Amino acid sequence: MFEVLHKDSRTKARRGRLKLKRGVLETPAFMPVGTYGAVRGLAAWELEACQAPIMLCNTYHLASRPGLESIQKLGGLHQFNSWKRPILTDSGGFQVFSLSSFRKITDESVQFRDPLDGKLIELTPEKVVGLQEGWGSDVMMVLDECPPAEAPREQIINAVRRTHLWAERSLNAWSNPELNLFPIVQGGTHIDLRVQSLDGILAMETPDREWSGIAIGGLSVGEKKEKFISTLYNLKEILPESKVHYLMGVGTPRDLVFGVACGIDMFDCVIPSRNARHGIVMTKRGRLSIQRAEHKEDSRPLEEGCDCWTCQRYSRAFIRHLFFTGDSLGQRLATLHNVRYFLRLMEEVQLALERGEFHRFLVDFLANEETLYLGGEKHFKDYPAFPNSSFTLGAVLT
Repeated sequence: MFEVLHKDSRTKARRGRLKLKRGVLETPAFMPVGTYGAVRGLAAWELEACQAPIMLCNTYHLASRPGLESIQKLGGLHQFNSWKRPILTDSGGFQVFSLSSFRKITDESVQFRDPLDGKLIELTPEKVVGLQEGWGSDVMMVLDECPPAEAPREQIINAVRRTHLWAERSLNAWSNPELNLFPIVQGGTHIDLRVQSLDGILAMETPDREWSGIAIGGLSVGEKKEKFISTLYNLKEILPESKVHYLMGVGTPRDLVFGVACGIDMFDCVIPSRNARHGIVMTKRGRLSIQRAEHKEDSRPLEEGCDCWTCQRYSRAFIRHLFFTGDSLGQRLATLHNVRYFLRLMEEVQLALERGEFHRFLVDFLANEETLYLGGEKHFKDYPAFPNSSFTLGAVLT
């Protein structure tokens, strides 16, 4: 199902291909996030125009509204949202973290009190697999417990134990081999707990029942950037090479490129659409705030050379005008561009790997100050070194 086509000789980066029921996913790949079945503001055909090969939806939110029965009556999730390409559905484990004040968790299940209407929602590992099989997710995620970044070690140990328990129940509940099931490695920023989590998950496999890939959860949930970088860097040595690697909920462009160097094949993040809604446009020349006065009469596209429909048809001046008049089209056009930016970045990474030029791409990208998008992002000197690499070992590991 997963084939490695090219490997970088100086990092853990690889160019691969994951065969799914509804298409082939070329990796490394970025998955736009459509929590309720659609990327915020974009129609399915617009996402297709961005050349998105896959999208991510959320099991907890879709189970809450409209629910499994409604989606099944309408022909499954792909028919419901008119997206014919692969879909990966998250399990609801992140909501264990993000909705902690509305949930009760035990080894048996997690119960949520819907913050919108007070309705009780209960998820068990078996129910989560059943929901995803019911609406036909190409890639399904097991239910897991995502602890807060700064949780005490004992709490993280318990989350690893419970995630392991739930993964085993999920594996036993998996009944449709056409749909892929990924377990989730937890452990916070404690590398020994990450190793324990991964070893336990892999030990569950049998010759006739193997995981389709490996997901890494519980990063980019509030930990310091130094801990994020060092954890990901250390994980690169223990991930099984034969399986596709998915880093959940990450991240900025620099996170993605560094993640690829650490052997990650799949990413998802809400940054493209969230930034767009606030007028933050992402380009190769850095962050562009479209609402600034300097763009009032600017006839240029958001990014010179971009092939997205927004840049092909509209000026910065017009998009700024839409934001100032409160027209939602402005947010939509910015979202379309930002999504395409992330997808183009992964296309460039794939091409660099095919040409044997990834290490140079990595060094140039991380050394370029224009790729710094968010406060707290690390500079080139702060990234750890790879063997036979020109990286300088920085503050992270010293």
